[in-house]
Parts: sequence; structure tokens; C-alpha cells
Amino acid sequence: MNDEKKVGVLHHWNDGRGFGIVRVGDRSSLERYFLHVSKIKSGTATPERGMAVRFRVSTKPPAEGQLPQAVDADIDVSSIKSTQESDGVGGAA
Repeated sequence: MNDEKKVGVLHHWNDGRGFGIVRVGDRSSLERYFLHVSKIKSGTATPERGMAVRFRVSTKPPAEGQLPQAVDADIDVSSIKSTQESDGVGGAA
């Protein structure tokens, strides 16, 4: 597993299915990772869009057409308010 940690923002979260997409970089960034609830090791089991996520990238290659997987994720539950305000998050997806 890659030991380098990345930091991103939870761009999308499907609570019913337990997964979401983490975006690294600004709003136009295409650097995105798939995050499953089982890969969250601290923070919250019910993440919300806009929360900051620190994670490692799985060394397992993604299937064709799939995003790389975020693993060993830590969610900063206190980040939601400041991230939404600075990122312009909050309206329709």
C-alpha cells in the first residue's frame, strides 16, 4: 500500500449505499477517488458532502472505467462548515 496520504473533500456521498467520491484539488480537478464506508477508520460512519478526508490510495489497480480506491480514510467532521463556505458547496449537486 502507498504510504503517502492525500487530502481531499468528499464531493459526493450516497448514504444508502455507503460510498462516495473524494476530490483532491480545486473544483475543476479530475483527481477523484472512490471511498467505501468500510475504508473509513476514523471520524464518522455517516460522512457528509464537503467534509475533508485524509486517505491513502489502494495499490490494487482499479477495474476498467472505475476510480482508484481511497483506503485508511480519516474524516475531519469539524471541516464541513468551513469547507462548504470556502468551496461554495451547499446547493444542488
